[in-house]
Amino acid sequence: MPSEAEPAGKLSLVLAPGDYTVTGACAGVYGAKLTLVRGDEGLPEATEFKCDATLERFLRHTGGPITISAVPASGRPAAAGLTLGPNTDPQMSALEDLGEWASQQLKSELPGEVRGFTASDSPTGFGTSAEPGTYELHFICDGPPRAGLSVSTWAGAEVLAPVQVDCNGGTFKATVQLATEGADFKMDPGSGPAARYAFRLVPSK
Repeated sequence: MPSEAEPAGKLSLVLAPGDYTVTGACAGVYGAKLTLVRGDEGLPEATEFKCDATLERFLRHTGGPITISAVPASGRPAAAGLTLGPNTDPQMSALEDLGEWASQQLKSELPGEVRGFTASDSPTGFGTSAEPGTYELHFICDGPPRAGLSVSTWAGAEVLAPVQVDCNGGTFKATVQLATEGADFKMDPGSGPAARYAFRLVPSK
């Protein structure tokens, strides 16, 4: 039977830098696990999926060797396979670009933080899970000269009144108090061009 040592499907190859789509499928069992290992000593990146649907995973690779394997759940005869091809969904590449930009802006993660990012050319919202407590808000925007920002709890209580934030590469900071769980961010680029936003809540000491 297939195992971690002898997977049902496996690709080991050297890829050029670029965006790819990995497709995995399985049969005969409830689910399987797809694992990526970048380079010779990379950490495994595992994704579990069900056999009643095909898994498609976006992959941005900086170039070099990569190993991709698919292993079905053990215990009975099963089959699993995978394919790799160029990414054809521009939205997935744009989302990866946005995530990389947000990581560069927010830099390293701080203990207990929750973070998010989004982009839009019109008013938009983003909800994130956060326990009740006091937080320092970090907010960065890019695109228009300034953007509107407000924050409320999931219950609708306002914790940051609407403000205009300059999108000049700086970080807007404010202290917010969540009396109940969850935070909803509301952002508005106004009449300016499309904006991208990165933000996080850091627990106050």
